[in-house]
Amino acid sequence: MLDRLVGYISPGAGLARVRDRTMLASLTGTGGYKGGKLDRRATKNWRPGGNSADADLLPELDDLRARSRDLARNLPVATGAIATNKTHVVGDGLVLSAQCARKVLGISQAAADAFNRLAEWEFELWSQSADFTRVQHFAEQQALMLGGALESGDIFAIRRYRLDAGDTYGTKIQVIEGDRVCNPGRMADTETLVAGIEHLPSGVPIAIHVADRHPGDRRARAISWRRVPMRYNDGRKIVIHLFDRHRPDQTRGIPYLAPVVEALKSLGDYTDAEVRAAVVSAMFTVFVKKSPDADSSPLATTDTNGSSGKDEIELGSGAVIDLAEGEDIVTAAPGRPNPQFDAFVTAFLRQIGVALELPFELLIKHFTASYSASRAALEMAYHSFRRRRTWLVRNLCQVAYEWMMEEAILLGRISAPGFFDDPLIRAAWLNASWTGPVRISLDPKKDAEADEIDRRNGFKTSQQIMTERTGGDFDDKTEQLAREDAARKSAGIEPHAPDPVAPPSPPQDPEDEKEDV
Repeated sequence: MLDRLVGYISPGAGLARVRDRTMLASLTGTGGYKGGKLDRRATKNWRPGGNSADADLLPELDDLRARSRDLARNLPVATGAIATNKTHVVGDGLVLSAQCARKVLGISQAAADAFNRLAEWEFELWSQSADFTRVQHFAEQQALMLGGALESGDIFAIRRYRLDAGDTYGTKIQVIEGDRVCNPGRMADTETLVAGIEHLPSGVPIAIHVADRHPGDRRARAISWRRVPMRYNDGRKIVIHLFDRHRPDQTRGIPYLAPVVEALKSLGDYTDAEVRAAVVSAMFTVFVKKSPDADSSPLATTDTNGSSGKDEIELGSGAVIDLAEGEDIVTAAPGRPNPQFDAFVTAFLRQIGVALELPFELLIKHFTASYSASRAALEMAYHSFRRRRTWLVRNLCQVAYEWMMEEAILLGRISAPGFFDDPLIRAAWLNASWTGPVRISLDPKKDAEADEIDRRNGFKTSQQIMTERTGGDFDDKTEQLAREDAARKSAGIEPHAPDPVAPPSPPQDPEDEKEDV
């Protein structure tokens, strides 16, 4: 009634009252999302800023990098998480399998096979001298760049040219740590220069500014910067910026351990404290209790606040200390090892594993669950590794293959008509797949039976099965099997015939599922 009365006397004031009441109802009403309400006890003081990707990341990026690297160096769980990714994503190196699109190119299968085999051999030849510092094979650079991107959030690779003695190819890859890409003179960010990366007003990166040495280097000489374009005028890449972009307009990468930095640090501190307490508990630990008139004690000091440094007694395993007259001992019993330590750490690591996309069993390299649970954990991890491997292939390996092919064709070592004339033809010549570490198998026999059924039904090819389970190339293995069969025949031994396909294993007894692996 009051609202109607005010509206009758002053329509403007009445409208304002209705508007304000409606806004208040939208904030305190029963509808909408509870997580966005401002009057709830659990969230009323929770006001995170709605910043851009760079505003949330860049001010803390240096500290995030330093802390992530410190954890990777000193905390076993963090070290293992990054090492596990490197082992299962890259392993001993992703292997090129050239597969030019012969139908697009209009060439025969024989010509395509010959090109693919030559391209693979030439790429392996280039890989031996791909490192600008002449230290690593390209396979080792893959692991280096993946590890650097995980630890620091991002890493860079620049295309360089230098023909050293004994090299067939002059194209080289220079790996640049993320810290070296920064604004010249540590100047503040501008509209077109953010964290060492120069952009167009539209947000397209066009160049990076690279320091000639790491800002944290021990050498004290002045640092200079060099501007490196991201691409040639025709659009071909010069710089590889390897990072996983989580938000639009994100300029730099986020360290892999960033969501769990605080949790890992707390876990490390707790573990260290428990270890020290357990060590002290294992010693013969006593505290000297003096009587008021025991000034003549050999352990007495002139420091009324306790022992001075020179008179401190170091704990020793099974040590017995002589006491002066009037002194007694009080035994310290820390109650260590803590019986709850393992349960607490296990619960903590499960949450960390969720954030890092590593199942608990794989994070700690210890499988104690049932077969089905362990297999499910490995399957989940495999999908995470496969996604990261695809990301690495797309952004590093395939680009490096293109750089090598350009020089090989210009040198006349490989013939690829139309490579520089038509983007479609270029893509057809460069078509390839990359083979990495195979999927972990807890029961190879069951997996082999499933693969055989899929192959008979046409769901998988023999090459696909080899890629997923054993590695290698179908043609290479076929040729090797033919040579082995021929050798057996010449020696008078019947070639080994494949065993008949066994029927699928019966379903496992539910009680067996409870057994530990």
